[in-house]
Amino acid sequence: MEVIDRQQALLTNYEALVVLAEDDEQQQHKHHHEKAPENVTTLKFEATTYLKGMPCASQTPEQIAKLKTELAAYELTTAEILQIINLRPKSLVELYVIVEEIGERYTEEEMGQLVAIIQEILVHNEPQESDAMEVDGTD
Repeated sequence: MEVIDRQQALLTNYEALVVLAEDDEQQQHKHHHEKAPENVTTLKFEATTYLKGMPCASQTPEQIAKLKTELAAYELTTAEILQIINLRPKSLVELYVIVEEIGERYTEEEMGQLVAIIQEILVHNEPQESDAMEVDGTD
């Protein structure tokens, strides 16, 4: 296989999860004598398990399309948009790690707007830390 356009080879975690799910569904419909090699099955299982624990598990194609449209005005690179979709930053600190030279490219207000757009469109459905931790009533 030859990659003709490298930019077309980039997938979001959501897209990778969809591809794995579709492949799994196709594999279930195949005859038992046509099973995939065990190492491929293990790799797919591990990748699917990992991705289901990531923000992409609760994303939709509509959210991703809307986010790309909203972020177009900020002239982010394809890689930066991909990382924003995959990592779903919740704070400015997380955005600093994703966007190269963010402090030089954007004002504080614009950076705040970026975080607000991401939080508004890519809704966080995971439990908060206080909900996930059990509280022990004894001292």
